[in-house]
Amino acid sequence: MPTTAYKRRSRRTPSGLELPRTDGRTLAARRFRALCLAFENELGGHLGVVDQNLVRQAANLVLAAEKFQLDVVNGAEVNPDALVRVSSEARRILGMLRAKSAKNKPTGPTMREPRRPPALIRCTAPS
Repeated sequence: MPTTAYKRRSRRTPSGLELPRTDGRTLAARRFRALCLAFENELGGHLGVVDQNLVRQAANLVLAAEKFQLDVVNGAEVNPDALVRVSSEARRILGMLRAKSAKNKPTGPTMREPRRPPALIRCTAPS
C-alpha cells in the first residue's frame, strides 16, 4: 500500500508574514489568516518588519472586535469600555494601514485599465 506524505500548511503568508504557532484549524485561526492576507494584499505584499507587525496587530484587533460584536448579538454580557477600546485601536491601526496603502498605490494607469486615446484637438479654419 503506497503511503502519501503529509503536507503541513505553511505558517507563513505569501509575503513572508509568520503566523502564530497554533493549530490553525479553528474558525478564529482561519479568520485571522484571512484578515492577514487581506491586509497584506491591500498593502501590495512584500512587507517590511514594521508593516508585518501592524498587519498582525490589526488582524488581532479586528478579530477581537468581531468576537465582542458576536457576544453583543448573542446577548452575552460585554464590557462596553473594552468594546470601545478594542474598536478604537482597530480603527487607528487600520487607518495607518490605509495611509500606507494609499501611498503604495500606483498613480498612473495599470495594465488592467484601458488606455485612453489622446483628446482630439479641433482646429477651426480661419473665416
